[in-house]
Amino acid sequence: MTIKQLKQAISDLPDHMDVFIGEKSTEFGYGLVNTAKVKKINFFDSSSDETPLASDDVFVLEEE
Repeated sequence: MTIKQLKQAISDLPDHMDVFIGEKSTEFGYGLVNTAKVKKINFFDSSSDETPLASDDVFVLEEE
């Protein structure tokens, strides 16, 4: 993804939206962002919890 593509992807998003980085999918220290999109994610207190504490729409950058 280029800076121009990133600017286009965020042009209509609110300034207060949180930005998250998706899980690494390669073994390299740095990965190229290939997708950038708004996703609804759930927040849990621990990995064993089945019920989320909260959920929110966030902007996610991913290698895939």
